[in-house]
Amino acid sequence: MRKRRSEGWFTEIQRKSGQTVVLYRWIEGDRERKYTLGTVDRFPSEKSRWKEVFRLGFDRQIEVRGPRSVRELVSHWLERECPGDDSDPRDRRAFSTRDNYRCYVRKWILPKWGDSLLTDLRAPDVEDWLAGLRWQVRRSKERPHEPDKVLPLAPGTKKKIRDVMHLLYEHAKRYGWWPEDRMNPISKVRQGGERRTTPIRLDLEQLHRLIYGVLQQRERTMVLFDFAGGLRRGELMGSKWEDIDFFEKVFTPKRSVVKMRVGRLKTKGSADPVPLDDSVIEELLRWRAETPYAADEDYVFASLKMKGRQPYWMGRIMQHFIKPAASRAGIAIKGWHTLRHSYTTLLRQNNNDPKVVQGLLRWASPKMMNVYDEAVAPEKRTAHEDLLRKLTQRTVKRTAEDAAFLSA
Repeated sequence: MRKRRSEGWFTEIQRKSGQTVVLYRWIEGDRERKYTLGTVDRFPSEKSRWKEVFRLGFDRQIEVRGPRSVRELVSHWLERECPGDDSDPRDRRAFSTRDNYRCYVRKWILPKWGDSLLTDLRAPDVEDWLAGLRWQVRRSKERPHEPDKVLPLAPGTKKKIRDVMHLLYEHAKRYGWWPEDRMNPISKVRQGGERRTTPIRLDLEQLHRLIYGVLQQRERTMVLFDFAGGLRRGELMGSKWEDIDFFEKVFTPKRSVVKMRVGRLKTKGSADPVPLDDSVIEELLRWRAETPYAADEDYVFASLKMKGRQPYWMGRIMQHFIKPAASRAGIAIKGWHTLRHSYTTLLRQNNNDPKVVQGLLRWASPKMMNVYDEAVAPEKRTAHEDLLRKLTQRTVKRTAEDAAFLSA
């Protein structure tokens, strides 16, 4: 039986010994070549035969010198597209993005699929694997007797893992290691990225109580500066005094610090100037008078322990200073991005134009508001009550008119 493909085909022939063997045949130049794979018992299915062809490097759809396994493809992709150093030579991705990609590959993709051939991956198999992913939550130091928890991985994280796998096969296509006429197998993987929980957003009263009621000068300046500028954590860490124009009252982000690596900003729009209110300027000036690192070239929040050579670890500041203070005041805050979410929501609640909000948050598109913003419960109740109030008022008015007509 002959099963032909554009890169080659298989035939089965019977030897004099009585064994039936499988031959792989292909055209090289103007000659037909062949190679004996083994017996039919060893390679009964077409899938097993193609797997052996790929392993031996005889196929003609993917170049002989190209990667065969997912691990080999990942190695090339990381070297070319996601280098682990401080900068992307092609200036396509910020360090934070590349660092996240490398984490997904190292922690999830390689342990499961690293030794698989590129042709082995099937959409249903990847879907089933994603559905079963779990992560272990370590017990906290404050509660050492509690057992570790194993929880399902968040849909958003699964979606990002799926997208990275899709990028890998697109990379293979770009270099001619995966045929252009063959579909990317990850394209058919269905994986949503819906949130399991609603992001925390603080209202004005909570923000005022947090900033001016419970925080000390250092943390108060950090939170106010981060909230008022709609800053990302890396931008907050990378801010220097020379980036702030106290006369014009603007802050111009110029760098992002992620894991103490100084790199470029996330997007081109991230470098747009950020307006600063007088109240923010006053807090910054108070902090500048207090910190020993107040020169233009110093970080705004330079670490005392590191003698100003690097900024504070903002994650630790949040965990050990801001969260405990907020908790004592009955305020829930998840992290620095809570402030950016809150800033977005409050701008919308203040009836600002979406284009203005886009400019203040320095997004590439105003559609990002759908990601960051969401109508909170009180707003939904107010909208519902307003609509029903109008309905009932209209009903009362019509009933009075009907009564007056009948009495006449």
